[in-house]
Amino acid sequence: MRTEAFGSAVKLTNEGELALFFIGTGSAFSKINFQTNLIAIKGDQHLLIDCGTMCPFALETTYNTRLSEIRDVLFTHPHADHIGGAEELILKARYVNKEKVNIIITEEFKKKLWNESLRGGCQYSETGKMTFEDYFRPYYPTRLIKKPFELFEYNHGSMNLKIFRTKHVVTRPNSFKDSQVSYGILFDEKVLFTGDTQYNPAQLEWFLETFPSIEVIIHDCDVMGYSEGVHASYKQLKQLPSEIRKKTMLVHYNSAAQKVSPAEDGFIGFVKPGIYYYF
Repeated sequence: MRTEAFGSAVKLTNEGELALFFIGTGSAFSKINFQTNLIAIKGDQHLLIDCGTMCPFALETTYNTRLSEIRDVLFTHPHADHIGGAEELILKARYVNKEKVNIIITEEFKKKLWNESLRGGCQYSETGKMTFEDYFRPYYPTRLIKKPFELFEYNHGSMNLKIFRTKHVVTRPNSFKDSQVSYGILFDEKVLFTGDTQYNPAQLEWFLETFPSIEVIIHDCDVMGYSEGVHASYKQLKQLPSEIRKKTMLVHYNSAAQKVSPAEDGFIGFVKPGIYYYF
């Protein structure tokens, strides 16, 4: 892994390396590191992973990048810090670019995203009642397995995505069926991004055994532990075996991050906003 500092605008293409650029690395209510939204770039392809409430503001004021430049998206789950900017994204695409946004999404999440999150603000227009397909051009990943959790695959140009269910908000213990739809992503079988997730060491171990090529884990982390049971806490993540911690970077943190020293505790460290991470 190597890093590169932000320049004058976000580079949506590169020479062919997998790069992850974090627009923000903060938790849902963070006001200093924006929210955990990122752009994956490889060759001539880009993919916005989540578009939270602060994402359009961050892109256009801090990173000098117009939201209307974003063509391809994938949302991990429907909390506002991950889809709160989606309405602005698709309305700008429709009225400024005169085109649809390409979205990688499962059939299950497509129905929930439209009916439970976006429909209220987007179904009416000057031309009549709108549908999901009026704003989005959906691309559906192929499901590879159902157990121990759903795992899907999609090739976005030369970027291989393995999209997997996570346990984030759960109404019944140990059940994916009764949990909110939420996903993590394995990029090119190299970088495991958990998205929002509870502490789930069994899932991490499964991935590391199944995909020994994984170089880095980028893991959800509630530093203070207020939301254990929804997010993995720093205290819980410190219990991971040292061989897993030494591959792990922490993200989705709040200002309390300054009170801990992840490198001293065996982690790579905290993911920083405004940095390109190349793999």
